Amino acid sequence: MLGVTPGNLALYRQALRHVSAVAEDRPDLPDNERLEFLGDAILDAIIGDLLFGTYPDKGEGFLTRMRSKLVSRQQLNTLAKKIQIERVLESNVARSQESSVPGNALEAMIGALFLDRGFDRTRKVVVQLLHTHFDLKEIEKEDRDGKSRLLEWGQKRRKKVEFVIREEGGNGRGKHYVAEVRINGDVRGTGQGASKKVAEQDAAQSAFRSMRSRKPQPRPEPPRATPPTEHAPAMHAKRRSGGAPRRD
Repeated sequence: MLGVTPGNLALYRQALRHVSAVAEDRPDLPDNERLEFLGDAILDAIIGDLLFGTYPDKGEGFLTRMRSKLVSRQQLNTLAKKIQIERVLESNVARSQESSVPGNALEAMIGALFLDRGFDRTRKVVVQLLHTHFDLKEIEKEDRDGKSRLLEWGQKRRKKVEFVIREEGGNGRGKHYVAEVRINGDVRGTGQGASKKVAEQDAAQSAFRSMRSRKPQPRPEPPRATPPTEHAPAMHAKRRSGGAPRRD
């Protein structure tokens, strides 16, 4: 997945072990939560450095928004699934259940890679993954305030757009929120973040991506009416009597 031969294999095994896979009789077996914490910090630094060099004329606000998009839970889950991290992930969380397990494992892998190979090697791997699987130009187009754009879109189309905080956990600096976007009562996007505002913005971008992926179905053409002909009654009469219609 990463193009790296592990030096300390135990680190990578720990990074790929979700807490749900640790048996009660094996408390000595470490899960990936500590490595996830480390990987999150390393990932922020790498992406911050990448964006700082890529956009020398952009201000702090733009750089912060771009970084939040690249490290959002949805983006990390998408990247984790693209590199098929679930094939080697130890977890007892059902894959059909929406969760942040794949993205968290990816962060833990980045933490393991940092401890095993250092920052420079980790930076090269992460930047290569981003350039391979994401288009910065496309993400840049989403820079405007997503929540405001979505509310404006709903107002123009007379659709009810609501932002709902579905979950709230942690305390202090560890606060975590999950937001939903509902359009006419239907959930069209979800987002996560350390504040309600960040979670709502992430949910708005999720809703935009969802709407773009829904391709409109072409309308079927109405059947063309067959113009009446002089011979039609005679042909029907011959078919009823068993004879074949005469060809002129």
